[in-house]
Amino acid sequence: MKKLLSIVLFLLVALVFATSANAAYTLNNVEVDGVDMNAVAPALPPVIYVERGDSISVRVEFTSDVNVNDVRVKTWIGGYEYGDVEDSTSLFDVLANTRYVKNLVLEIPNDIDSLDDYTLHVEVFDRTTNLESEYTLRVARQRHDINFVDVVFSPGLVVRNDQPLFVTARVENLGDKKEEDIRVVVYIPELGMSQRTFLDDLTPVDEDVSQKEDSESTEALYLDLSDVKPGNYNVFVRVEYNRGHDYIEKVFPLTVKAGSRDAVSVEQDLIVDVAEKVKDLKAGEGNVYRVSLANLGSEARTLTLEVAGVEAFGTARVDPSTITVEDGSSREAYVYVSAKESATTGNMVFSVRVKDGNTVVKEVQLQANVDGKQAPSTSSLKTGLEVGFVVLLVILVILGIILAINKLRNKEEPEQTYY
Repeated sequence: MKKLLSIVLFLLVALVFATSANAAYTLNNVEVDGVDMNAVAPALPPVIYVERGDSISVRVEFTSDVNVNDVRVKTWIGGYEYGDVEDSTSLFDVLANTRYVKNLVLEIPNDIDSLDDYTLHVEVFDRTTNLESEYTLRVARQRHDINFVDVVFSPGLVVRNDQPLFVTARVENLGDKKEEDIRVVVYIPELGMSQRTFLDDLTPVDEDVSQKEDSESTEALYLDLSDVKPGNYNVFVRVEYNRGHDYIEKVFPLTVKAGSRDAVSVEQDLIVDVAEKVKDLKAGEGNVYRVSLANLGSEARTLTLEVAGVEAFGTARVDPSTITVEDGSSREAYVYVSAKESATTGNMVFSVRVKDGNTVVKEVQLQANVDGKQAPSTSSLKTGLEVGFVVLLVILVILGIILAINKLRNKEEPEQTYY
């Protein structure tokens, strides 16, 4: 009898463990942005429309028929180039026949491929068991959507108050509509200073249009910090579009340090800056360096730009080569550098000189990484010299043989006597 009772107890314990290892989950309800995915037609859930950049809420309600440890709820979509878009809960324990509700949020990237359907996965799982349901998300572009690609500060976000701050913003159009007259503003509220510029047209990134421009950089804006007290400030970069009804904005911390204003001269009133001082060149091709000039003086200045040091590997020209910069303003010039077809691979250094009359007032060192023809190696040169020496030796031997034969012939010919 005791043996039979032990066997029954063992079977009951085994049954409990088996049930615990294979929990049966039930998805009682799934809502996406407040829409019950099974309310209308459980066999055919609705397609949920979302836009790039949206945050969508996913509410998951479920039960289990047994107690389970280390349970997690997860929702995700695949097909995004830079990884899965997902959200999940931390681990938690579940009691049998108890209703659990978990709320998750999916951030739809603003650069995900649009006009496509994606599968939304909702999972409840533990170490051995999982339950998954799938729904359809239809992702579309927002009607108007401008995005920052990059914001470049020169000389940086730590600057002296005896030099200006150059700011260049690059933006792209991720929306559905072409954007015109985009205004870019750089300002420091605490100092009451600002500068602005405009971008003409940006077509949508996904639009297949020849010669389109879906991203563009502004001309370098500059803020004159000459009267600014040393300290920490916030620099705002704001892009206004859709006729000013929409905007995006970024804030950057700026540190202004004291500069040596006592040594300011005429040359120091002129600021020359090149945002990208290093460019890649291929043999037979060219690239462009953008030069920004700011005149902090009280008078307009007419300047001449020339390039020195490119003769060894290529050619260069400046457009415009002569430029007038009004007092308190900035201008830009472009240096076009081309590598020769015969240029060899290497890092080539050259300079852009800014002259006021016949005097060089500024000089900026630039670099071109040339990917060209490889120069002949030392071993190749040695082999060529060896081959040339052998050929020369053979020619000398042949000439020696010819001279020897001619000498023998002259000895063998009899002398003739004339009477």
